[in-house]
Amino acid sequence: MLRRDLLKLSALSLAGLGVRELCGSPATSALPSGTNEPIGPSLEPRARPSAMEVTWAAGTGLIWMKGETLFYDNPRNRFMRFRRKFDAPANVVRAELRLWADTHYIAWLNGEEIARGPGRSDWKWALFDTHDVTARLRPGENTLAVLALFQGFGTGGRQSLMQALLAHLAIEMADGKKRHVVSDTSWKTSPAPEFQRPTPRLHATLGCMEVQDLRLAEDGWQQPAFDDRAWTPSDYVKPTLGMGPWYYFAPEPLPARTVDEVVFPADAKGDEVAFAAPPVDDLGAVRPPLALGRKVTLPARLSGRDVGTAQVISLDLGRDECGYFEAEVTGPAGATVDLLCGEMLVDGRVPKPGTARVHTTRFILRGARQMLRVVFNWLALRHAQLWVWTPGEFTLHRATLRRLTLPLGEGGHFACDDDFLNRLDTICAHTLRLCAQDGIVDSSSREQQQWIGDGRFTAMTLHHRFAAGTIHRRLIEQVGHGIDWMGSLVPRFPTGNLNVSPIPLYSLHWVLAFRDYAWFTGDTALAREWWPMLLHALRWFTAFEREDGLVANVPHWMYIDLGEGPQPGRVPSTGALNATLNFHYLAATRVAAEFAAEFGDPVNARHFQAKARRLEAANRRAFWDEATGAYRDSLDARGGFGTLSEGTNAFALIHLEAPGSARAARILETIFAMPSADPIKASPFTTNAVLEALGQHGRGELAIPRLKQRYAPQLETGSTWEHWRSHHLTEDGVPEGHSLSHAWGAGPLAFFVNTIAGIRPASRGWETVRIAPQPAGLARAEASVVTARGRIAVRWERAGGRFALHATLPAGVTGECVLPDGTTAALRAGENTVTGADSAA
Repeated sequence: MLRRDLLKLSALSLAGLGVRELCGSPATSALPSGTNEPIGPSLEPRARPSAMEVTWAAGTGLIWMKGETLFYDNPRNRFMRFRRKFDAPANVVRAELRLWADTHYIAWLNGEEIARGPGRSDWKWALFDTHDVTARLRPGENTLAVLALFQGFGTGGRQSLMQALLAHLAIEMADGKKRHVVSDTSWKTSPAPEFQRPTPRLHATLGCMEVQDLRLAEDGWQQPAFDDRAWTPSDYVKPTLGMGPWYYFAPEPLPARTVDEVVFPADAKGDEVAFAAPPVDDLGAVRPPLALGRKVTLPARLSGRDVGTAQVISLDLGRDECGYFEAEVTGPAGATVDLLCGEMLVDGRVPKPGTARVHTTRFILRGARQMLRVVFNWLALRHAQLWVWTPGEFTLHRATLRRLTLPLGEGGHFACDDDFLNRLDTICAHTLRLCAQDGIVDSSSREQQQWIGDGRFTAMTLHHRFAAGTIHRRLIEQVGHGIDWMGSLVPRFPTGNLNVSPIPLYSLHWVLAFRDYAWFTGDTALAREWWPMLLHALRWFTAFEREDGLVANVPHWMYIDLGEGPQPGRVPSTGALNATLNFHYLAATRVAAEFAAEFGDPVNARHFQAKARRLEAANRRAFWDEATGAYRDSLDARGGFGTLSEGTNAFALIHLEAPGSARAARILETIFAMPSADPIKASPFTTNAVLEALGQHGRGELAIPRLKQRYAPQLETGSTWEHWRSHHLTEDGVPEGHSLSHAWGAGPLAFFVNTIAGIRPASRGWETVRIAPQPAGLARAEASVVTARGRIAVRWERAGGRFALHATLPAGVTGECVLPDGTTAALRAGENTVTGADSAA
């Protein structure tokens, strides 16, 4: 009986368990009885770490330049070059190269760039890249060259511990014999002299600015013919892999990001301003305003000016793209070029991101024609400004972006008869790709961090277009590495930027993410493996429970939602007792009850089922404001109500109020249909919950005017934003930009699929589906989702008083269709057509 009920629970919302099937069902009658029940979570034997099955050839260690290998005396912002010559036979059948570095690397084989990496990981489970280089080997002599950057400090996506390069090339011959080239003392090394150090940090979450004096660069050092006899031999930092601070080295599960070229349009803008080149320490400051009234066409030629005059060429891609900037220029030796990159211009200048510096790279020219390349600092940008100080003629011939894209495979689609919604879907899909990099990052511009709260919503949106199981699992596991002995969780991980406390709401998002992952992929093994840690995370909250089970006065960063903020804007109150936090505590408790029963842990199943019933009643008592007809955001220490917001009531519709209930009807009227109460608008982050709530309650039409009003400015930039405003001015009048490549704002894409087209999984892993479209005033729509089981496609149209739906399901998938007029039909694998009356006609 319990298992059947749990299968029903599986069909509930993507944003957390709902309430209908759980309320009122007896918890104990379906549980196993007897005296041999465990007194706590059953601890199954842990599997042997898969990384221990990876074999390494003798001599493989972590290397660096001899004389700079003291692991307790780390350099900072150190660019190091490595070369290794080796012979390869003519009968090679396979050559596999593993590479890893602390902190970044680029590799060349016989002068051809073959790889960049590694992806983000931490010291507990360091991920190395694996490259098939069979086709790139030559019979006879070959040269492997690597440029490594050791940051020497932690960032929002890296834990830089110790200068180190790891390499392992396995060459297999036709006769089955193998040769190995490994990181040992046989390599040649030399610092890259063109990179100046130290340089300013770009952001607490990013590395340092690149300042390149190209007059010092050694051309062709990656090529086989380069003479490296003057270079220094390598030496071990650690001669074996088991003795360093990295616990395990494991293969990277994500595919390598692809690189292609995006060319900046030849039409640009220019200006000239009295402004001397700032010293390196001041590179990240906001520059003077620019009129940019002069039209410039590439190739753009500038005349020489005095050192106090900057000439500016401003380039525009038209929308954000993510990658590395490159430009081909001609100019005199010693001329200075500052590259400023951003997502917007304010008063003609690139604004400073919040708590960060302007993303700046400096090049000092060597003379003649040359390439300017950003080497490691990738980011999302739309605008690139070249600030040029030159004593002689300077020419910008061409500018490009080496675009980075994670291969997510073939994706789904959405289209309808409303052009605004089609364009909104396009920018949502584009932003998802911008933020699916070496992890699910919050933004690909300012921060590039893997926050669990941001990432949870983004992962679920990704599942509405792609089979996104691998990157979703990466998010959950890597964030889980940040749990501490008490059960509190670092809200972003991996991170070496330890400047943030736990976010209690995000800890609950982590628990809920296991259920999301199982729901979309059908894989419960991840939750089973982490089950003791899920209990550990939930146990942390028990220290702050009141007598009724709600948590109050919870410490650390009480981030809930920024609402209409920041600066200025109304923000939901957090209070001593917070509604959204307690709604999520209820949802996480239900997830624990579900997993406990499934994993053979009856004591915890019984405990969490009873606790969920108690929390549900307490939440409904504490936060409901009968006079308003909605849930309040919080209560203060004296029990007084806090603010009223869309976000809190969206979560109430998801976690507390069943469709058709009296309170649900009042919320929909008071907050969403005719919002006379003037609730605080949900931010793009919490708009994910608003859209899900309206879809669950059959009121998808209420979302359309909100989307059209709030997302209209974002259509002009081509990507979704962090906040509803692109920037604000500081007290000093300096523009401060917000992120315009924030995937938490891409929630409309999921809404178009699961509500307008009506495609939702009805059981784990899309084994069964429920298709229940909500036309929301549209005449036609179509959508498809790519799942691990195949593509699911739906198309419907309204005409002549009839509603016709066509659904295509992959082999092995069945389901149910519910038309707006209530017509139901069973769906089978293959083509299906269901018709009914157009109830909205």
